[in-house]
Amino acid sequence: MLKILENIFKNITSKPYTSNYPFTPYQHFPGTRADVTFDGTKCILCQLCQRSCPAECIIIHKEETTVEYLNTQCIRCGYCVRVCPTNAISQNEVYTKPSKERLTVYTLVTNENAPIIKKRKAEAAKKAATAEGKPVTDKPEEAKK
Repeated sequence: MLKILENIFKNITSKPYTSNYPFTPYQHFPGTRADVTFDGTKCILCQLCQRSCPAECIIIHKEETTVEYLNTQCIRCGYCVRVCPTNAISQNEVYTKPSKERLTVYTLVTNENAPIIKKRKAEAAKKAATAEGKPVTDKPEEAKK
């Protein structure tokens, strides 16, 4: 009985072992992999990040030029950051505050050099040329003749 009372008084007078997280910011270890962010101006819609993600939390919609990022499903492995050829994906060391939001949709203002954007522009030019009654060719030299 004496040991129990001794333990109770020791616990009452000592500092708590846990942090007061919501009220005091938690200091993460250096090199912590936290939130993933997308820079839509650099993205070329190559889908390498989507293919390399083991958690399948990145979904790229080429037609709408959007990226769905399921942040609650992400395991923060960093594979998507490593495979991105244009460094459009980055991973910082700062966690966001807890929220009920499970899905982040990034609308990409895509790079003009992206293959899909070039293809869409060519298709739009072909449609416009056909609507005007001009001959449609893949080579611009032939169209000038």
